[in-house]
Amino acid sequence: MSDPDGAAAPTQDDRKLCDVLRAASRRIHDRSNSLVNARLIVLFTDRRLYGRALACFYHVFQALESALDACAKLPEMSRFAATLSPAGLYRTAGFEADLQFYLGDDWRQQVSNPSPAILAYTDHLVQLGAAQQVSALLAHAYTQHLALASGGQVIKRMARRHMQLPEDQGTAAFDYASSSPAALKAAFVGQLDAHGAALDAEAWDNMVHEHRLAFAHNNAIIRAFRLGWWPFFRGLFRLVPPMLHVTGVLLLAVLVYLLFFYQRGGAAATA
Repeated sequence: MSDPDGAAAPTQDDRKLCDVLRAASRRIHDRSNSLVNARLIVLFTDRRLYGRALACFYHVFQALESALDACAKLPEMSRFAATLSPAGLYRTAGFEADLQFYLGDDWRQQVSNPSPAILAYTDHLVQLGAAQQVSALLAHAYTQHLALASGGQVIKRMARRHMQLPEDQGTAAFDYASSSPAALKAAFVGQLDAHGAALDAEAWDNMVHEHRLAFAHNNAIIRAFRLGWWPFFRGLFRLVPPMLHVTGVLLLAVLVYLLFFYQRGGAAATA
């Protein structure tokens, strides 16, 4: 997968690494946010549908955290021991608890056939781990783990409100027991900036590429996840005022009738 933004990577100067990563991914980050926001209102209409969507990124976090663990004993990973851990930013266990809640006891069987878009990303992460490409993996951790510690907290509040979740269930992927998400995020950013200070310009360029690549993979995964028409209409009904619901039903009935009439007419013409 080529550099998704197609822009020249910034040169290393007196800026901090995380500032460079943030600036370099602004456009593709905005596209990713638009994709997620357009689907959330639909996902919140059906707990099982939401669980299936969570499963897409369960595979990503599981692969990423396994790859990071494979590099954990390398000297350059020592400063991340507290933040990149189950007690810190790691999310695999939280995803598993949520999938148990949304999909039931056989959730592992239900999510055992990930899409080609998911496999393309997880295969890339596995390869980075096998090659011990620490800086590349840290760029993906910056993308994925900080997303859940930042915007993920908004998703958590929306999920609890729209799906009327039981207390302490359904949002484990966004819950942090040992510290606040903001504190973990700040700690990781500081550690990553310190890591970047010891790298040359080529390594920075590669981290920018991997950061953008993470967003491109995310967007491909989101696009590959099919919602269906009925959840879409349920989500649309939540967006319009209640007084317009009857009008919406009538318009939908007319649309279905016209589609049926069109299909009947086409069949008759070919008979």
